[in-house]
Amino acid sequence: MTTTPRQTVLAATDHLASRLDGVIARVLEPDLNGLDWTTVLLELDKLKGRRPSLISRNDLQAQLRMLTERLGALGFPFDDDSRTVSTVASDLRTVRRNLAHTNPFSTLEAWRAADLCVRLLEALGDNDGIIRATELRHEAFLGYAEESGLGPAPALPETARTLVPGERHAEDVLPDAESGRRSVEDTVRGSDGRAVFEEWQGRQVGDVAVLDTITRKDSKLKVQALAEEIVDVEWPVSLVRLSKLVGRGFGLAKVVSARQRRIERQIRNADLFVDDHGFVWPSAVEAADWSEFRTEPEVRVRAIEEISPQEIANALAWIRSESPSLSAEGQELEVLKVFGRERKTQGVRRQLDLAWELL
Repeated sequence: MTTTPRQTVLAATDHLASRLDGVIARVLEPDLNGLDWTTVLLELDKLKGRRPSLISRNDLQAQLRMLTERLGALGFPFDDDSRTVSTVASDLRTVRRNLAHTNPFSTLEAWRAADLCVRLLEALGDNDGIIRATELRHEAFLGYAEESGLGPAPALPETARTLVPGERHAEDVLPDAESGRRSVEDTVRGSDGRAVFEEWQGRQVGDVAVLDTITRKDSKLKVQALAEEIVDVEWPVSLVRLSKLVGRGFGLAKVVSARQRRIERQIRNADLFVDDHGFVWPSAVEAADWSEFRTEPEVRVRAIEEISPQEIANALAWIRSESPSLSAEGQELEVLKVFGRERKTQGVRRQLDLAWELL
């Protein structure tokens, strides 16, 4: 029986999920005091103001979150300076979402998904897992080669290269005054108890042909799936920023206005909520309930127009509760520091005015 592209992707991602649990547990064992690694995600969701949910250690979605999101004071323990793990895992998050939505896969997309699984296991140094993943990638390439009329596929490599990331020295283990270990809550929250804004790390999940045929049902579904995955990482995210990131995900270095409008139309048709200020949320419930805010990373990512007025309002409310004697001017200056700004430019003034209206 011929294997369909979707079956190929399922086999590759199921194999990946069977390997990632052990890898994650092994790397984080020194910091968790015998607790399950899923407790990190539970604390991370509290920190970010997400609605609580059940998390399974065998769930690929949860595993990929661990590899792509900043784990509080632990940072990105699976990554090196090149951020290979988080970049590849970000693209795999979109693959998983397409599977969850039962979206179609071409033979080329199936090969790419299988290749991502191999690359992730390579970056994580799981040499045992690489063997089966490489076989699945080879099978996926055979399907693509047969459909495309290409020549014979290259032979499978005899050995996989050895990498051992995630090793840490004793001095890297985070101390706790009483037990010699920090609690998971303290580890995730860090010194200031605030989440840091994290940019979607994915690079390219498909070809520009998807955007060229965006009126087709299968292309619409793929665009919407990528948009939903980016929102899951960055929400609330401006509609303009989101459309540019979606364009990047399908191979565009620059998104012209006409194409941006077509992408935005699909974002509005996705399972998402767009508020009156043009910011995108997973749902209207998160938009109504969210009371958190995120500080900017050391290297600033967002333009001030890309920071939601609601997020700025949440920061203002926190500052007012912490320093009620501050004047409005003083409160605004403190908010600027939160988001890595110093001067009240015209754009900053506009976002501040919108934020005050929400208090």
